Amino acid sequence: MQPDPLAQAQEYASSGDHATAIRLAREAEDAYAQAAPDDLEAATTLLWVRLNLARWLAVQRRPDRRAALDVLDAAEQTWRSPIVQGSEMVHLLGAELMSLRSFVLRQVGRAADSIAAADQALLFFADLEATAPEALSAVGRVPILLNRGAALADIGRTGESVTPLTLALDLLRSSGTIHRELEVELLVLRGTSNTLLGRFSDAEQDETEAITLARAQSSRAARHLLAAALNNYATTLTRMRRLDEALDSVGEAMSVLREIDGEPTTAFQRRRWGIPLSTEAEILLALGRKADAARSARLAEPIMREYAEELPDLVAGSLANVCLLVGDAEDDLLYAQEAYQRFAELRDRFPGRYDFWWRRSADVVARLTA
Repeated sequence: MQPDPLAQAQEYASSGDHATAIRLAREAEDAYAQAAPDDLEAATTLLWVRLNLARWLAVQRRPDRRAALDVLDAAEQTWRSPIVQGSEMVHLLGAELMSLRSFVLRQVGRAADSIAAADQALLFFADLEATAPEALSAVGRVPILLNRGAALADIGRTGESVTPLTLALDLLRSSGTIHRELEVELLVLRGTSNTLLGRFSDAEQDETEAITLARAQSSRAARHLLAAALNNYATTLTRMRRLDEALDSVGEAMSVLREIDGEPTTAFQRRRWGIPLSTEAEILLALGRKADAARSARLAEPIMREYAEELPDLVAGSLANVCLLVGDAEDDLLYAQEAYQRFAELRDRFPGRYDFWWRRSADVVARLTA
């Protein structure tokens, strides 16, 4: 008996061998695509193959989220075919498809599209609750709410973002299952929203809890989440003017990254350093250590410019912030003006999201032109 190609690919993915899983999924995709238009079982299997393939492309060590989105586009074409639309599986498949689309769209910086996909997924879940509640997972809504909350914060609807993130966290904790990495990510995201809203004590509580949970996990993904939690906590401490603690926290974040990958050598590894280097520069600047701040900002700048060439929407705010830090630390008017222009554009696109940095860049420009 021939092994099921999808099950075989899933085994490789579970072991961390995403390259082999992706190769097997591509082969299975080609095989099922021929029969899918006229055979419901083939069409359904093709959809599951493509959903898994897209997920593996998006979460492998060097993610290719553009390729993942292309696969999801193909999956949606299959889902919209008459044979699938007339089946009892249409809502379940639609919920899985739109949930994954929401994740990938957020990862490429298309936050508004991510919200739309999450809303569609939640509608499918509501339909399933009424027609086939036995098909629902206790935590099925959690990743959808996570991506919706994060995307709302990305487009400046920060106050609205806390509700889905809190609901997701409550659902996860009441489900009776343990998903520590998901729990940590939700705490990190809610902490970020609370910092943006000026709710620093709430942010500190979320981030310190996330750090505690992440420290107890050993997986690569959990270590990256620990670095993110430490960096975000440093940002919160900076807003609270607890600068020495903030510097210690971002320093630990970078130590965790170094522990995972060593000194960054690939473009993808360098990208993980851009945000903590920027955070370090901001703290050093607040401490009056302008030369050190300039050094950190200058290290972050080429990382952000390189990243922005591929995913400009995702990195736009981070690149603008690096320009601001260089301008402020080095008293460089050209960098400060570039930051002001970038933040002005972002402020127009996402009302409320970039006001703090826009005002700050305007202050630096005014100082340097006085």
